[in-house]
Order: sequence, then structure tokens, then C-alpha cells
Amino acid sequence: MRIDLHIHSYYSDGTLTPQEIIQNAKNNDVELIALTDHNQCTGNKEIIEFAKEANIQCITGAEVDTLEDGENFHVLAYGYDLENTEFKNYLETIKRKLDEVSEKLIMKMEKDYPEVSLDDFNQYTYDPKLGGWKALYYFIDRKLANDIGESFGYYFKYDHTYECVDFPPIQEVCQMIHFAKGKAVLAHPGKVIDTKAMEYFKFKLRKIIESNDLDGIECYYPSHTEEVVKVCLELCKEKDLMITCGCDCHGTFEKTTIGQLDIAKEELVLKDLVVHNII
Repeated sequence: MRIDLHIHSYYSDGTLTPQEIIQNAKNNDVELIALTDHNQCTGNKEIIEFAKEANIQCITGAEVDTLEDGENFHVLAYGYDLENTEFKNYLETIKRKLDEVSEKLIMKMEKDYPEVSLDDFNQYTYDPKLGGWKALYYFIDRKLANDIGESFGYYFKYDHTYECVDFPPIQEVCQMIHFAKGKAVLAHPGKVIDTKAMEYFKFKLRKIIESNDLDGIECYYPSHTEEVVKVCLELCKEKDLMITCGCDCHGTFEKTTIGQLDIAKEELVLKDLVVHNII
């Protein structure tokens, strides 16, 4: 069984519809998936229906922004109750904070670019099937950038990061996921924590795990080196945590594809997630 528990649709920053995700999964012989759009569960019911038709197993999912020690960590919510209104509303508040990241950049740029204003940005719309997010296309349409790469450049130019917003701490997010009867898994730690010095990576990862009620770690991830994977696996085994994998597919917006990690189910530890939370 091939598994991919980290996929994004056009409801957040991917380019694929839920139906296209299922077709991609089927083409790549993926049998178990999770749609993990950023801070929302909008496409979950839709993808579940398409998954049923394709005989693919599907776990409810979302990728939630947090702020821990001044860094933007992501927590994957799995197997939560889609009918839990409080959790859905909670995700919506975090999604609004994510929108604030772009709005704050626009406010910085207003002083230097007369063609940019927050009022103009708020009225601007774009095709979500392009992937990414609104600000990237706003800069292109206002002739400030020729492509997505140049749009990204403004985030670097203004030293603008996700840490400018007061996302909730990891522990709070874990508690809300558990309240909705889900599991909380730390996403791609090797992408967030500096891995140049592995001792620091080990220290930081252990601190995050021991300070919060996380249920697992996304050990297998496209950019994770063998050494990063090894550290993650060892900590999961020591703490009896879930071991998950995900490609973080965004369709054509990024280079990863659904199911590209050839990880056997036997290499993962999903505990009761698959048994009790498959729809």
C-alpha cells in the first residue's frame, strides 16, 4: 500500500481539485491519502466522496500554522471530526491570521510603491487554481513582478516572514485537534529546524516533542535527508509516537507529486488512526 498523508488542493495553495487529487492518487497507485489544506477543512467532504468512488482510503486532514519559540511550525491534524463546529471555527481564525501575513507586507510596500494599497489588494481577486496565494499574483498584475519568483522576492526584500503574525502555540493547536477527536502530527521538522548542525536539530526537535502533546512526526518528507529521517524515527520509537509520510504536493505549483515517496505501510506507525478514522 502506497500512502501520502500531506496533499494540498486549490482550496488553499495547490492547483488540483479534490477530484484531480484522487485521479492522481489512483494513477500513482496510492491507496491511502489525506487532504491537508492550510488552516481549513473545506475540501475534505468533497474528496472523501471521490475517494469512495475510486476505492481509495481517505483520512480527514488539515495543516495548521503555529508559532513556537518565534518560529512558524506546522501541525498536521488527522482523523478529526468534520462535524466539530468549534474546531472548524478555530481553523477559520488561524486562516484569517495567515491572510494577515500578506496584508502586512502590502502595508509595508504602500510607502514605496504607489500602485500598491491595502484597499486595492482587498478588492483584488485571482484564480485559486493557479496555486500559491493572492499576493503573489497581485504583484504580477500590478506590474511589480514578471513571475512568481519575482513576487516571492518582495518577502525577502522586506524581511517579511510568517513570524509577523501571532499564530497560536503548538500546545493549543494540539489540544483543539484532540478536542475534535483527531491526532496532531508535527509536519516536516527538517524543513523548519536548522539541520546544518544535527545536534541542534536533535535538541530542538526533542524540545518541541517533549513540550507539547503531539501524537507523531512526519518523518518521511521529500526534502528530509537520511540523517533527518533517522533522527525523527529514533525519537518516535523512543516516545511511542506515530510515524507518518507526506509529499506536500501542491499540484503544478511545486515540484512534488502525490505518492512520490515509496514508503511501505509497514514503515509507518499510524496506530488507531486508520482503524477508526477512515471515512
